Amino acid sequence: MNKRSGKKMTAAKKRWGNGARVDDLETGKKILLRSAVECFVTRGIKATTIEDIAQEANVTRRTVYRYFNGKTDIIAALIQVERSRMFHKLEEHLQGMDVDFSTLLNESIWYAATYLPPEEGKADLVSGINASEASPFLYSDESSEHWHKILAEPLKQYNREHNKTLDLEDLIAIVARLVLSFRQHPASRAEFNSMLQTFRL
Repeated sequence: MNKRSGKKMTAAKKRWGNGARVDDLETGKKILLRSAVECFVTRGIKATTIEDIAQEANVTRRTVYRYFNGKTDIIAALIQVERSRMFHKLEEHLQGMDVDFSTLLNESIWYAATYLPPEEGKADLVSGINASEASPFLYSDESSEHWHKILAEPLKQYNREHNKTLDLEDLIAIVARLVLSFRQHPASRAEFNSMLQTFRL
């Protein structure tokens, strides 16, 4: 009986590559997400298939679908984590800044456009060839809520002081497009500032 149990444990380990036996949903998801990252970085999000992710994790396609509804679900899960971290870091970065609204906006766009995961060697899934595939997940309703939190009060004050009626939703849509554009086509800070001068409040 013990021998049979031992064989089952060994088989489970083989199915999950170098990972331990997976007995819970969250552990299984984490293993598959790590495998997905490897595939997205080497092949690009668009070219990666569920079969690729399954092979990387050393599991079957059926196993992947036990944890995720499909590739879209996997992308959303990966980007949700980095998006939340990025906005948290952005809020920390802006905290205590005593600048006018235009400068605050410039700094926010630059930070979001150049943000990279803080861990050395960790993959960036939202730039270069992956930017267009990742953009629908980056600029979702949840992203809009984060931008609301950052820009709502400063914009209200700007409108009041300058007797303007700039709309927050319109501004957030523009900011999202600018961030995506600079993630797809990186620029130096000087080039960024020069190009952003065409954007007038």
